[in-house]
Amino acid sequence: MSRLRVAPDRARELVGAFRDRAHLVDRADGFVGLEVWQNDRDESELIMVSHWTDRESFKAYMKSDAHRISHGRISAELKSDIKLEALEHLHTFTVVAQ
Repeated sequence: MSRLRVAPDRARELVGAFRDRAHLVDRADGFVGLEVWQNDRDESELIMVSHWTDRESFKAYMKSDAHRISHGRISAELKSDIKLEALEHLHTFTVVAQ
């Protein structure tokens, strides 16, 4: 889970980047899904949640060419305006109900 902050005037652009993503991660071993949440009260705050079958698959993807290509599609100007406020690995939690 990544908590991101971006200037309010760039929030729509960042959401658009997620919506128009390359989907390379979708083919990664162990990848289950990705959600991006936007704060209803503060559009400059977003949370990106990716779901994986195991931590090793996530770590392998983070070192992959697909990850570098996906992030390389984001303009340098937008990248410089994105602040990572928190990165939390929820690997110590197990889904117990849906």
